[in-house]
Amino acid sequence: MKKLIRRFYVRMRYSLILKSILHILAMNVPHDKLRQMFYRLRGTKIGRNVGIAHGVFIEESRPYLVTIEDNVNIGPGVVIVAHDSSYHCVKSQIPIMLGEVIIQRNAFIGAGAIILPGVIIGEFAIVAAGAVVKKDVPPRSIVAGVPAKVIETVEKALEKLDGTEIKEEMKRYSMETFKKYK
Repeated sequence: MKKLIRRFYVRMRYSLILKSILHILAMNVPHDKLRQMFYRLRGTKIGRNVGIAHGVFIEESRPYLVTIEDNVNIGPGVVIVAHDSSYHCVKSQIPIMLGEVIIQRNAFIGAGAIILPGVIIGEFAIVAAGAVVKKDVPPRSIVAGVPAKVIETVEKALEKLDGTEIKEEMKRYSMETFKKYK
């Protein structure tokens, strides 16, 4: 019996070490496809044509609770967590809270955003940079802030692209810069 327990302990320990190594590699490798491969090896479900920028932190201990569907784009420094142990740390009788995170197709997560447990990011939704998302994001909506709130629909934002409002905003970007790096 002691040998069986010891063997189980060793297997678990090495499994956790392997998961940790894969996590570090996934966050820091220079190529997007390699990042996806390492996240998938850890258990994260990732669809096709997904962009994951450098430094993205996807759930350390329970990566299998995260699903990223097709055509999603995730900016640098994004944090996605599927468990919350804050109350458990204060009072051990309270269990660690788990919640599946689902990022549906064609969603965009801006740089430095934080996605908390149990959240569904709807199809074609946009999460602004630095937002802290603790509730579901409706499809085709834009959320921003701490905590994140719906600020506009994607349709209204797209209408502005044709108007003068966006043209004024774009004046601060030099077209010479764009031409230089083509």
